[in-house]
Amino acid sequence: MVSKKENDELSQKILDTAQSLFDKYGVEDVSMHQVAKTAGIGQGTLYRRYPSKSRICFSLMEAKIDRFIQEVDAYLRSSGDEPVVVRIRTVMTKLILHFNEDLEWLRIILTSGKLEDNKKEIDENEPFNYLRLQVKSLLEHAAEQGILKPMDPGFTALLLISLPRADIILYLRDKGMGAEEIAQEYCRSFVDTLFVNTSLK
Repeated sequence: MVSKKENDELSQKILDTAQSLFDKYGVEDVSMHQVAKTAGIGQGTLYRRYPSKSRICFSLMEAKIDRFIQEVDAYLRSSGDEPVVVRIRTVMTKLILHFNEDLEWLRIILTSGKLEDNKKEIDENEPFNYLRLQVKSLLEHAAEQGILKPMDPGFTALLLISLPRADIILYLRDKGMGAEEIAQEYCRSFVDTLFVNTSLK
């Protein structure tokens, strides 16, 4: 009987192999057969753990999301003296740039027809909830300072975190916009407009 540790080690070996192949050849040009062969396992073993290339991409991205959350958390803990609008702008810019790093992977996931298999309910999505609660807290702080326009911080935070969708970023990139430009326009349209008498200079 295979132990949980052996299962975890094999799964990690598959992910490490896929990451190396994706980096070398690009996601589009790497097949599941190539991943299995390079990892030294049978295709059946691979498919039992990862039924599609999109599932491998999603698993690899989950690890990156964990690192991203740690980065955001470190920023928020060290930026208490900055204006709230700047802190929200920074968090949302980091989120958009994070998506931008993995556009090719996101395209595979979004076009695979299997995205629904990878979705979680909002209440179960820990990174989403973490960001939502952080932005909600920042908006509540701005309201206490009297610099937030009348609104429900919880509702607004939910929408702010929901708006930078991967498929929209892909669409805008395909139209020729760079990630920094997308982030700037997003913040100008959806963050700056929440505040009164705010200067970003």
